[in-house]
Amino acid sequence: MQRYEIGVDVGGTFTDIVVLGGERPLSLKVPTAPGRQAESVLDGIAKAAGTFGLAVSELLARTDRLVHGTTVATNMMIEGSGARVGMITTAGFRDELEYRRGRKEAIYDPTLEPPRPLVLRRHRTTVPERIDAKGRVCLALDEDAVRERVRSLRAAGCESLAIGFLFSFLDASHENRAAEIANEEWPGVDLSVSSEILPQVREYERFSTTAVNAYVGPGTASYLAALERELEESGFEGEFLVVKSNGGVIDGRIAGQRAVSLLLSGPAGGVLAAAEILPRRTRHGNLITIDMGGTSYDICLIADGAPRITAGTWIERHAVAVPMFGIHTIGAGGGSIARVDAGNGLHVGPASAGSDPGPACYGRGGREPTVTDANLLLGYLDPAATFGGSVKLDVGAARAAIRERVADRIGLGLEEAAYGILRVVNAQMTHGIRVVSVQQGHDPRDFALVAFGGNGAVHAGRQAEDLGIDTVLVPRAAGAFSALGGLFATPRAEHLATFVGRCDTADPDALSALRRALCEKSRSLLGSDHDLHHETRVACHYAGQTSEIWVPLELTGERVDRRALEGAALRFHDAHERERSFAKRSEPVHVIGLEVTSSRPSPRTPARGSSGSVASDSKPAPARHRDVYFSKEDGWVRTPIHEGADLAPGARFEGPAIVHEPDSTVVVYPGWSCRLDASEIYHLERSGVES
Repeated sequence: MQRYEIGVDVGGTFTDIVVLGGERPLSLKVPTAPGRQAESVLDGIAKAAGTFGLAVSELLARTDRLVHGTTVATNMMIEGSGARVGMITTAGFRDELEYRRGRKEAIYDPTLEPPRPLVLRRHRTTVPERIDAKGRVCLALDEDAVRERVRSLRAAGCESLAIGFLFSFLDASHENRAAEIANEEWPGVDLSVSSEILPQVREYERFSTTAVNAYVGPGTASYLAALERELEESGFEGEFLVVKSNGGVIDGRIAGQRAVSLLLSGPAGGVLAAAEILPRRTRHGNLITIDMGGTSYDICLIADGAPRITAGTWIERHAVAVPMFGIHTIGAGGGSIARVDAGNGLHVGPASAGSDPGPACYGRGGREPTVTDANLLLGYLDPAATFGGSVKLDVGAARAAIRERVADRIGLGLEEAAYGILRVVNAQMTHGIRVVSVQQGHDPRDFALVAFGGNGAVHAGRQAEDLGIDTVLVPRAAGAFSALGGLFATPRAEHLATFVGRCDTADPDALSALRRALCEKSRSLLGSDHDLHHETRVACHYAGQTSEIWVPLELTGERVDRRALEGAALRFHDAHERERSFAKRSEPVHVIGLEVTSSRPSPRTPARGSSGSVASDSKPAPARHRDVYFSKEDGWVRTPIHEGADLAPGARFEGPAIVHEPDSTVVVYPGWSCRLDASEIYHLERSGVES
């Protein structure tokens, strides 16, 4: 009996489904129902079952794994729809979340509003207790005060509780006791404890990350539990896994407890797929991934086959300091709305039309012009496209929206206005790529651009031209690449600890003992009956610095030795020079943190493409031609249109040309060529460059 695996990626506009198990992967899209993501997932599975000629219950009964990338936690941060959080902290530190280390995103803008608070001040309470910087108890925990604070927060209507005390990463006894009291006074409370969420130095980052977890945890846990329940009621008995922000997966039943680790769950899948497939199938190990869907544009750098991991980022202006892929997100998707300001300046995004009503051309009542409307009007998109039957494009509606809201307001012709929308959004995307490359010490010309998402390959050629990149890689499954990527993920757990010392004087035995303790935590989470693989990193800095760079601590066995520490110091010097333009190689390297990432073996799904046969060169005839507006200088150009289903590995042709795949569009701009390799990856190359 045929067995299946299902990958799911829920975006702001479309929900992507990939099913593996048949002769070829099946990928499809369904609109994401706002506020009803579980319903969209089940709709997509039902559509897949119908394609296979199976009942939903039969498909799910034959499914071994369902891996889900979700934007639920992210959307709660963006929309401000998370839980009402209560917080208990050390007396005197009630406003730590407000201080934010004095960070202000626009320091010369006196009108800049503060970020939306995750915990209202009246719900931030304090108790007497104190542990000092050496982990010594200076003031015992006032347990009666904890009980009173828990009762008052419960009475105030709080829905979750965050606990964060000073220096709890050195001694968690006060936090643990406060958590016990909270469970006694408020049975079943959704609890986030800082020494469990982020046991590392710096109270603001630790408190903020804990507050974010408390804010998005209840809603995320509720969504995942409801989805898993509906899947089980529909016949699913396999493993339900959720993609984490660092490309690992976690059991859906416990994912809600660490919801802060799911904030980049959706885009992480595409990065993982690129890292797993492309370095092995092409000659490119240095990649910059761009994922352009309907709502956002997500960018990540992969160097030597490894995605960049960052120790944290800012989500909706709040610090989140858990390990995650270094994904930079901007509000520039197909549904990004174009608008003209009072000074006749043209802006695109970050507001999006989403899936309801969607772009004007979707014919669902939307009247705001979007990037998709501009792409359709200029001929990049197929007017007959239906996105899997979910929409029917209306060119007339796109024209009306752009004319009324843009062209007439700034005195441009219709084509010029639409082209202006694309120039603005392309410039924003190019800047976003520079953020993850140039600003991190990498020359984008040393990388290939990997475009996926429904709209990624429409725009990628322009970003490549702006950045001097010669090669763009587009997987044939680009439209559902993030859903596919989740199927490459392995169960993974990360544990952090603070360790203060220097690479040249640190006690290797103390580090080894701390590392063993972190490994044991992973075994309790992932299962001790599996062979676990442990990767170790240390956070390093020079004396006086207040930020760190994480570098690998490479061990020859299970024990940390002097050679491993010396190697970490050398890697830190190199990384510091690359990312910050200088290195102090004669100065000692300080260590402030230790991280162990553990993973267990998983049936990793192979990248399924063609039969693997060697592709032979061919020059396919286009299915038809269409007028396309590539630039103001060229005007409308009669352009060959290829249907992806008609192209076999080995197909080559020159631009300008357009390829229509069922869930994505590949635009080959003038001056570029395209070939499809045996792994079903499109190679877009500047003329005279061979990928």
